Amino acid sequence: MPGRVARAGATIAAVTSVLAGRAMIFLGLRRAHEGWRRTVGILLRSESTRFALSAFGLRVPDAPVRGAGQLGCLQEKTAHALLTFLATEPDAHFRLDWRAAITLRQRIPFVDVVVLGFAGDGVLQSLTPYLSQNAVDVPSPKTRTQVHAVIVTEYNETLQLPEAMRPRRLRARVQARLGSRGDAMAYAARILSAACLSFEDVDRSDADRRFGPPAFWRRRPLGFGYLSWVARLEPERGCVDLWVSAQHVGLDGVPLQDLLNRLERTWGSAGPVVFPAAADGAIFHGPECCHASGEREVDHLLTFVDFSPVLTLRRKLNARYAAAIGGDATVGALIGWLLSDEPEFTGVRIASTVDVSASEGYERDVDVVSLRPADYRTGRDPWDGFVEYAREFNRLIAAARNRTSPIRAGMQTAGLIPPWAHATLVRADPASLDRTFGTLCVTIIRDARVFVAPMTDLGLGHGFFAIGSTNLPTASGSRVTAVTVKGDAGRVAAYPAVLHRAIQRAAALSDAMRTGDCPARPQ
Repeated sequence: MPGRVARAGATIAAVTSVLAGRAMIFLGLRRAHEGWRRTVGILLRSESTRFALSAFGLRVPDAPVRGAGQLGCLQEKTAHALLTFLATEPDAHFRLDWRAAITLRQRIPFVDVVVLGFAGDGVLQSLTPYLSQNAVDVPSPKTRTQVHAVIVTEYNETLQLPEAMRPRRLRARVQARLGSRGDAMAYAARILSAACLSFEDVDRSDADRRFGPPAFWRRRPLGFGYLSWVARLEPERGCVDLWVSAQHVGLDGVPLQDLLNRLERTWGSAGPVVFPAAADGAIFHGPECCHASGEREVDHLLTFVDFSPVLTLRRKLNARYAAAIGGDATVGALIGWLLSDEPEFTGVRIASTVDVSASEGYERDVDVVSLRPADYRTGRDPWDGFVEYAREFNRLIAAARNRTSPIRAGMQTAGLIPPWAHATLVRADPASLDRTFGTLCVTIIRDARVFVAPMTDLGLGHGFFAIGSTNLPTASGSRVTAVTVKGDAGRVAAYPAVLHRAIQRAAALSDAMRTGDCPARPQ
């Protein structure tokens, strides 16, 4: 009964708010929400919803340091270099505002970096701030030391909480410990909002250890800064492999990869990086847990694949059908079509993400193309309906970039609903997310090295594929792609083999097109 009452109240609040909001928009008294940032602020709040990107073999810039030993000096140089770089990156200048039903982002004037020292079980042992030179009102060394000790203690006391609850609880406990000391609490709030950096000692000659993603859920950030960096150093060469995990409310995947590309150009390379060979359907790393206690149980894994058959097939399809499609079929559309022919994904609605540039007064964000390839298969031939499917895929991409897509309209309408009501309605009917977005997501960041997939708190029961660059070099001279998968625990282990079968079928279909066995005129 309480659940029904809450849902009824949320429904009334939603209807009233939407009607009033639309009237105000019509009268020019307000503008529509952009939609995306508000939606992820409600739907992506757990530890496993964070995504991650990577850069390998970077040269650590020189900096004046006081650290002891080669390793300590390199750690300090890395922290200084990261602080200097982030100072000039507008996309790094956000903090998170965790509320009961929604997470929001707020623009901040400067970025600090805090180095976190962890034990192997994720217990925080120390923190060392690197403060922006633009900041003022830093308290005395004694006060800073006291604040650091309080944060470390209360971080560990709240370590096992779900992410949607943990930052607020941590801040409240720190505030209770510091009491009425305004300078101390102001400094504590600054530390809690910093970008976090930790160092992980791995054997970089072991490919599994080097290219396998860090266990970010064991290195949870302080909570209000949205970026969490992990550095794996090679002191002998003065270089670093750098990983960054982000909360989606803070920034989306493509702009974060753009930021990482700028960092790579600024720091420079310490030499060529060679990636592992294709795993041919095997798991390279994982599956392993990536959720916090009390959250949806999610695993993730990494595999390396050779996507060249898919790229070759795409070139042939576009050479033959681009005019009928109204442009080139995208890699994402083709992968979705191939996966939908696998038994594990038969009839599944598949989502693909679209990077949307800033326009019309709205900031850069993301939209989603959601289609069910089975709806376009009109016969037994593998290409029956492909042209219509690819044409609709491209139409929805164009609509997304113009901010006129149906999913954008739905997110804007949902943005008129009070967050508590929106969250209540979604949790009362999680199947609505499947109907809107689909149950499988395939997203591509074409410049990414290893791109760790995000996930959602609800929905996406078939999981999330994250695909990076298709041009990563190997020792043999071939090219590979890193693909990570996230999904419900125990479900995703078979997915590398499924993807391998789809790629093999792409090769067979490409050969058939060459020999003339593949129909030249799909319906």
